[in-house]
Amino acid sequence: MQRNRKIRKIITQTLQEIPTSKKQITKNGNVILNQNKTNNKKIFIKPNIVSQHKIKEMSITSNKEICTIEPIWLDETVYIIGGGPSLNNFNWNSLQGKKTIAINKAFYAYPKADALYFTDSRFYTWYKEDIDNFKGLTYTITPAAIKLSSNINVINRGQKLGLSKNKQTLSHGNNSGYAAINLAYLLGAKRIILLGYDMGNDGVKGHFHEGYPTHLTSNQIYSNQFIPALESLAPLLKNAGIEVYNACMNSMLNVYPKISIDKALSFR
Repeated sequence: MQRNRKIRKIITQTLQEIPTSKKQITKNGNVILNQNKTNNKKIFIKPNIVSQHKIKEMSITSNKEICTIEPIWLDETVYIIGGGPSLNNFNWNSLQGKKTIAINKAFYAYPKADALYFTDSRFYTWYKEDIDNFKGLTYTITPAAIKLSSNINVINRGQKLGLSKNKQTLSHGNNSGYAAINLAYLLGAKRIILLGYDMGNDGVKGHFHEGYPTHLTSNQIYSNQFIPALESLAPLLKNAGIEVYNACMNSMLNVYPKISIDKALSFR
């Protein structure tokens, strides 16, 4: 028994030292070490509870093919639905007939959105069933830690800043709001309307919906990371001939012209 414990301990320690690229994880939590060129045998190791938890936290590149984004909305006005509290009591029926991209949980409020975009792989694990049942197009740049459904279009994660013109790559700004703008651009938008881009919270509520199973994004992250990234994107969009309007009058994002909701909805 003591000898077996020592063997298990050595195996567990060895497993933790193996780079992620050298192992595969099966559905039941077993680990398969990659085959050696001179040895065709697969080695199965059953991780203990602690190791299994750590393995689930590892990022494993999805085996899905990278999609090519075609300009299916050429010269259209595209509405991107963020999660800011300014969308409380918003009339979602007013978006019918318009091209829309819902970011994260915004698709619950407007399930008729033409597209859904998310970056964080946790979002998929939290709401997998509903995402898989979404009727529109679904896009992500995240290499998921779990197998993605066939309806999800995976795009290459590009540079943090910039406006990617590569049809298989999105610049992301470390936030979904930035990446969704680049997505709208690649889909052919000539005008982009930002809804719910409040870029801040009151310390209690940061979304028009009930939020996520994690802490609120701090105002410091908005001011130090998200807003500067979105500001850097503005001249690139202007040079590309894309109009962008912020339909949140109280937004902390001031680089894009602010317009009322009524004005925003008047575009065709």
